[in-house]
Amino acid sequence: MASPDPLEAVRARLAALITEREALLEDAASAWVRFARGRGWSRSDVECLWEGLTEDLVRRCARERGGDARAARDAVLAAMAALRSRILAGLEVEESA
Repeated sequence: MASPDPLEAVRARLAALITEREALLEDAASAWVRFARGRGWSRSDVECLWEGLTEDLVRRCARERGGDARAARDAVLAAMAALRSRILAGLEVEESA
């Protein structure tokens, strides 16, 4: 009987984490779109708020995590960019309808 391939286990775990991350981003984006629509916000309103939120999160993560501030900044920027693109796409759906 062959032993399990450790690399395959890592790949499976990575795939599960990516799927979970995507689901969390979609859920968060949907909540943000509902929030923005409920207040009658435009894309530019969201953009202005998003810029401030992103910078605040970058500072907070760098302070709380310590260590590699550049890695914390990159992680925050990547997550916020992914979420922002989903929110703006969700708002565009309503504007084009």
